[in-house]
Amino acid sequence: MNQRRRQNATWANVDSPVANLCAQAEALCQRIAPRDLAGLPVYVVPQSALPPDLGTAEACDGYTTPSLDLYLRDAIGLAWRGRGPCMVINDLVLLDEAPDDLETYFLATVLHELTHVFERPALYRERPNAEPAWLMFEALLLAHVVAEPPSSEEARASPPHHGQRFIRAALHLRHRAAAAGVCIGPALVCPNRQYGLSHANVYRAALGDEPIRLADARIRDVLASPPPAEFSRLWADDLAHWLSHHVSEKEKIA
Repeated sequence: MNQRRRQNATWANVDSPVANLCAQAEALCQRIAPRDLAGLPVYVVPQSALPPDLGTAEACDGYTTPSLDLYLRDAIGLAWRGRGPCMVINDLVLLDEAPDDLETYFLATVLHELTHVFERPALYRERPNAEPAWLMFEALLLAHVVAEPPSSEEARASPPHHGQRFIRAALHLRHRAAAAGVCIGPALVCPNRQYGLSHANVYRAALGDEPIRLADARIRDVLASPPPAEFSRLWADDLAHWLSHHVSEKEKIA
């Protein structure tokens, strides 16, 4: 990544509503998970700020990966404050899908991606010896992946990637956001029905008062503790149903 791009690839081409949403989202992340982030910066980058060679991510509303802050170092530009978790929110897709309610869908996607960040073994991947050319190769590969819609087989395999841990953490973050004045429907953060699971409201009820009791806990500590029994039973039932359907579909294909 050359110096010329570093100077030019800033937020200059991003409209103020989206730039303001990014700042609002970063502040929200810090407010609802201060102990998990422990002072680390969070980078919320709109798709519209990325150069053409990093694609348009047509197949997704947002994405994150452990080295994303390094891939997008140039796009982050003067906002760079050192290593930290990073996510791309596809404002281009969201503007097309929900032009009249961009803020709600934008922040819902942020909570969804923040959940993935906290599910990871580490908030970001240490890459002290990574060559710029190799990082660029990885960034271009990622751009290709997020531009391709999932195959039918990949879509059927989604629940393990948005499973019990994800749903639990996402509902905790959503509850904390609501306490901070950002009210977003659970299903926007956890689109469970898309994966053949019970509605997010059913999982929210199964958590009981856990999000209230553990509102000040680290999300990682929440996930390290046993979930409520009703929540576990609900997930076990959903997983059994999904596995039964998934296996039968594979048998049909075979």
